Formats: sequence, C-alpha cells, structure tokens
Amino acid sequence: MKALTIPLALTLAVSLAAASEVKASPKDSTATGKKEAAITLKGEVVSTDADANKLVLKTKSGDETLMVTGKAAAQLKELSAGEKVTVKERNNEVFSIGIPKGKTKHHAAASSHTAPSASRKY
Repeated sequence: MKALTIPLALTLAVSLAAASEVKASPKDSTATGKKEAAITLKGEVVSTDADANKLVLKTKSGDETLMVTGKAAAQLKELSAGEKVTVKERNNEVFSIGIPKGKTKHHAAASSHTAPSASRKY
C-alpha cells in the first residue's frame, strides 16, 4: 500500500503544477500588461464639457464624442470651439491634446502690461 501512495502523490503534485502553469500564461494582451496602441486623431473642436470630461471633435469621418482623462482633462477649459487640435487616445479615452504650434497665442500678446517706450537722447 505504501508503495502505491508515494507514486500516486507525486503524480498528483506534478499534474497540479502543470495545470497552474497553463493558467498563468494566457494569450490575452491585457493580462500580460501590454498596452493597446495609441490612436491619433486630428480635427476641429466642436464643443467641450469640462465637468463631464467630454470633447466633441469634428474629424474627416464626422463628429466624435471622446472621454478625456488625466492631464488632458485640465486642458478642456482652455479649448474653444473651432480650434484645430490633435488628440491621442487609447481604449476610447483621450490622454493627450495637442495644439499646433502656429495656432497658439504669443506670450507677448497675452500680456496686458505694456512697457514704456524708451527715449534716446543724442
């Protein structure tokens, strides 16, 4: 009887170890920690809702309502309708909003303070 229990116990232990290895290696990319590729969209801002973290963007394929997360959500208050933007999204959530460099206001134009003109004496 003892001669039969030791091989039976070893067989059971090996089969349990093999079964746990199969469960630990799924082929799903979300379980392995790989991120989905980011999608870049270019378009014109139709409207923003900073309270609900939503952005409506007019693209070539039509209007798209997007959820905004993270640092990009803070930028919603600064956007206005008609502004051209580039957004990056992953899993249907915008994580980056970019404004083309030529479209931003110049820092001197935003200042309300004007320096006195200098006078030269020759």
